[in-house]
Amino acid sequence: MMPQTRFHRAFAALSLLSLLLLPALPVVAAERAAPPAWRNDPAVVVAELALQQGKCREGAEAYLKATLASADVSLASHATQVGLGCQQLATAQAAGNRWQALAPRAGDAALARTLIALKLYRLDQARQALSAWHDSPTAGNQDPGRFAQLLEGESESTAVHGIFADVILNDNSNAEVVMAAGTLALHAYDLRRAVQLAERALTIEPQMLQATLLAARARALLGETDAALASVRAVQEQLSDDDVFLVADLLASADRGEQARTELLRLREDARYTVAADRRLGGQALEQGDEAEAEKRFTSLLAQRGSSGMAMLALSQLAERRGDLTRALRGYALLAESGMGLVADNGAARVLLLQGQEAKALELLDLYIEAHPDNAIEALVARSHLRASKGDAAAAVADLDAALRKYPAHPTLAYQRATMLERAGRHREAVTAFEAQLQERPGDPNVANALGYTLADNAQRLDRAEQLIRQALAVSPDNPAIQDSLGWIHYRRGRLAQAVPVLEQAWRNGRDPEIGAHFGEVLWKKGDEGRAHYVWAQALNRDPVNALVLATRDRLTAAPAAKKSR
Repeated sequence: MMPQTRFHRAFAALSLLSLLLLPALPVVAAERAAPPAWRNDPAVVVAELALQQGKCREGAEAYLKATLASADVSLASHATQVGLGCQQLATAQAAGNRWQALAPRAGDAALARTLIALKLYRLDQARQALSAWHDSPTAGNQDPGRFAQLLEGESESTAVHGIFADVILNDNSNAEVVMAAGTLALHAYDLRRAVQLAERALTIEPQMLQATLLAARARALLGETDAALASVRAVQEQLSDDDVFLVADLLASADRGEQARTELLRLREDARYTVAADRRLGGQALEQGDEAEAEKRFTSLLAQRGSSGMAMLALSQLAERRGDLTRALRGYALLAESGMGLVADNGAARVLLLQGQEAKALELLDLYIEAHPDNAIEALVARSHLRASKGDAAAAVADLDAALRKYPAHPTLAYQRATMLERAGRHREAVTAFEAQLQERPGDPNVANALGYTLADNAQRLDRAEQLIRQALAVSPDNPAIQDSLGWIHYRRGRLAQAVPVLEQAWRNGRDPEIGAHFGEVLWKKGDEGRAHYVWAQALNRDPVNALVLATRDRLTAAPAAKKSR
């Protein structure tokens, strides 16, 4: 399958640099005051005026022009942050290069260049820049786990995992560095590597609880549930905070729903964990299609401090599922006012679209983009998916074309445009677009997988498709979206026996409805009709109106039994 949500994460208003090393950057704040040394520079005045008018691209480019004509290091630093905050990656890269040229030994400049190179998937540049940062005095001040977490939050998991291991991890690394590398391996879906690194951390610090839990999480995803549960239960008395729910989470991921529920009810008796247990019980009820139980759990959380927003979101989504659009819209509106942001506005826009108010739905997202230029990429993608959900993929492509003119060559927008071309039935153009992205991002498993899946789904160049998908798996071997693609190409090539275990693992780890549609189809073709219906039902519990699941189920169940391949 083509991963729609895992590809590039939305870029935050405050960059990794702001969080780790630099002063916070209020890109659109009216109070912004430039440092005295350069605030009266005419080019800076032009840049500031553009930013105040919401013209982020023009402001970033004006700041770049100013810094290229100046030898002021602080101006180059600020220009780089503006480029990142405005999501103008080429501009940010040029400013970052200028910053490094002015301050060759500056660790923060090297880190900026690392981040930008990661966003662009230029891994050789990222390694070089991260090595420069690692050799700077700044690096010693960073907690490896926090550093890895923040770096990953701004970049693709597999890219961060790779360069962190290449540059930071070595034979003499302490347990904290090894643990950070293992966590990145888990997030990059390299589960055997995650287990290996967790065990290495334990050889350095045998009592390192988080390493034990990391190994358990990775083993559970590999299907080694009993071993994972045994290791967690051995240290269960030491667990605190969210970790106390790990046994329940592992049971749920292994499809042992009743055992997971029993464990959650046990934990719920402890007042410290009642609220968190109810959150999980509500989520479990939704996954099992028990809407009444889910509503009961989430309603009880409305009065709980720290959980009311999440509960209101869940109840609004539940109302939307039931077709109670007035209640859903009211809930999303309340969430938007409480600072829930794009999640709430996108929910409200979906409901308005269901009510036939397309212009109002699009206007709502346009207003959000205008008010939050720092989060514009994620909002523009949401807007395009909204239009496609109405069946107008051509309009979604046009919107993404317009977005790319505003954010030139932005990798997230380029990727989404290619997926929309495929959705619009423009298969040849989609393949061309993915091929172009692969040239720009060689080795990116998400792009390789998307291209391979597109070819396979259209029964084109299956040898090339399989090669691409296997290349993607070599980088991210346990990624459920890529496993789904491999299972699907097995199916397309008539290898049903090989397709089943691959899709089963993808479904266990991903639970994405599209994977469920594929897994159910292969089970049906193998003659396991009961299990196929069960998988489709689970997928529809997650997304009751999923078009692919519904179409797959209806197409196959309507077919004469004689046509089934057993």
